[in-house]
Formats: sequence, C-alpha cells, structure tokens
Amino acid sequence: MNYDQFEELGRIRLSPNFFMRDFLFSEIAAWHGLGNVPDHPAAAVEVGRQLCAQLLEPLQATFGRLEIRSAYRSPSVNEFGNKNKLNCASNESNFAAHIWDHPDTNGKRGATACIVVPWLVDHIAKGGKWTDMAWWIHDHLPYNSLYFFSKLAAFNINWHEAPVRRIDSYASPKGCLTRPGMPNHGGLHADQYVGFPVLTTAIDGVIIGDGGSRYVVPKHAAVREAPPILAPIQKPPLSRPASSTLAPVQPATARPHAAGTINYRAIHTKSLWRKVNSHQSLHAAVSGKDGAAALFARKVRINYQTHGDPMYVLVWEDGSAEGYAIKAAPTQPGGIRQVTVPSATLMGFERHGHASHNDLEGLFQTTAAG
Repeated sequence: MNYDQFEELGRIRLSPNFFMRDFLFSEIAAWHGLGNVPDHPAAAVEVGRQLCAQLLEPLQATFGRLEIRSAYRSPSVNEFGNKNKLNCASNESNFAAHIWDHPDTNGKRGATACIVVPWLVDHIAKGGKWTDMAWWIHDHLPYNSLYFFSKLAAFNINWHEAPVRRIDSYASPKGCLTRPGMPNHGGLHADQYVGFPVLTTAIDGVIIGDGGSRYVVPKHAAVREAPPILAPIQKPPLSRPASSTLAPVQPATARPHAAGTINYRAIHTKSLWRKVNSHQSLHAAVSGKDGAAALFARKVRINYQTHGDPMYVLVWEDGSAEGYAIKAAPTQPGGIRQVTVPSATLMGFERHGHASHNDLEGLFQTTAAG
C-alpha cells in the first residue's frame, strides 16, 4: 500500500460518527517510526464497521463523545510492542482483537478498541465505579469481551463473530467480573447502574457503494440503518421498525403452508442465526412442539449447550406482509411475548444473516412505547 492508498483508507466512513482514520493512530508506531498499515484493508474495514455500529455508536449516542485510546494494530506494530513490553499481548492472542484484519485461531473475526468514556470518568469522580458501566454494557450491548484499566477507567471493548461475553479488569476489584457459567452472568443487573441514561441506538445513515466507502444520510430520520458487511462476517440488520402487540397465533388463523414457506430463525447466545424451515404453519412455528414457546421452555430436541441459551425467535411466511418477533416472558400466557414486525424487516435481517441484540430488543421496546 502506498501513501495515497493509506490516505484513502483513512477517509472510509465506518459509521455516522467514526472514520477508519480514528482507529489507525498508534503511539507505538508514531514514536518508533513504524507504519500501522493493515495487511488486509477490506477485512479491517468490515470488522471495524461492526465494532462501530454494534458497540461504539450506541455508547456514544448514550453517554456522549468517546475517546479512542488504541484500536487497530498491524501485526508488525503489535509484535514490536509485545517484544518491547509496551503493553501489547502476542499477535496470536490479538488476532480478531487489536489486529482486526486477521481471524483468530478458530477462523472467527473481531475488532477491539480501547476507549475512554468521559461520562464514566466523571461518574467515578463522583463516587461511582467502573463496574457500573461494565454491567450496563453487559445488559445492553452485544459485546464479546471487556477489559478495564485503572487510568481514566479506560477499557478494551471487543466485537466478535462468536461472542463469549466476559468482563475482566486490571482496576480494583481486579480479575473476572463475569463470564459464562458464573452465577451473576444471566439476567439483568439494573441495580448496579441506577441513574444511568437510557440506551440510545439511533443511527442516522447508511454506508453504500462498492467497498462501502461512501456514506449517505437517509431522507427519513426515523429509519435506523446499520452498515452492510461482506460474507463471511456476520452482518447487522437493515432497520428497526415499529411493531405492535399480537396475541399468540391460534391454529384457526394460521395460513396453510401452500401460501408460502414458513421461515423460523432462532437467535441463541452462541448460534446467532439458526435456520429452521421445517414448520408447516405459523402456529406450529410459534406454539407447536418444536416452536418458539417450546424452545424457550427447553423442550425442543436440540443441543442447548452447543447453541447456547435461546434469546429471540423470528417467524414469517413468504408472501405475507407481517411476521413475528418472540422472546421468553414467563409471566405471560404460553411463556412468551410476541410482537408483529413487517416481513420486509425480517427479510432484511435474513439478507444479513444476523440481527443484533439492540435491534431485536428494540422491537419490543417500540411496542411498549407505542
């Protein structure tokens, strides 16, 4: 890559508020005269868009401006930092982390940024704790890992194709705050961040064009758009529409299979887009023995350990204007909550092969607000 190409790489807009240049600066590279240049620029851009759309944009929209302390590192810069004890882990452990453009040993991709949230700095100065922010992120955002540091409450935040959802810290209390299998990992933790602002997820633009190098503000601000991504990277959803509450589908109102294929997509903590097309009706997909209600009740004959806990189910019929988003609701009839969603939205998720926790939960929040 020559200088002109590197300059153009920096101009690529990853999301409404972030450009690739924001993540390319390295104090190690600047001080020691090294080039922090990706081996695979397109791959770095792809995962950078996921990091921004899924994690950094919601954080900045909710808490105000973020300061990027350290983000992308080329393998050569990271190796130099590791060998010279400049707070860089090995290249192998930083693939799919600070080294965005190389997959990890399992072939999965990811991206890390070390950020400072000035709002959090002020919160701690007033007597708050870094753990308050950690639990807020845990409950609201689809992160893979968080690692907190002592200075300025900076923390590494990582987006990953196969999120583990683990939080560690060098700041007191040091060690692992939570990880899968720990008693505190599941459920909500609202008592740990009382007074925190409500999650804001609006993104007022869409990346378009070959390579996604152009950014266009849409005509209608109510439409939430997220940047498209190229296979095999999992992609964020296109939109977050309004939805309305609907009682569970009854057999008498279910359309016959001949009207169109019944599409059933289950989102688990590990399997993020599990496809099932064997249901013969909408009623079967929602309330049948292998439907959504049975899935949340853990009565479906699948390997829950392999797929992880079920979080959401999306169901729609080809040719129908509307489908359904479903999640567990133990206090409601059938143990589920179900809302209507335009089929166009669900098919947008399908095209991307992924729907983020923010967008899925937003469907239910929109219903409650309406």
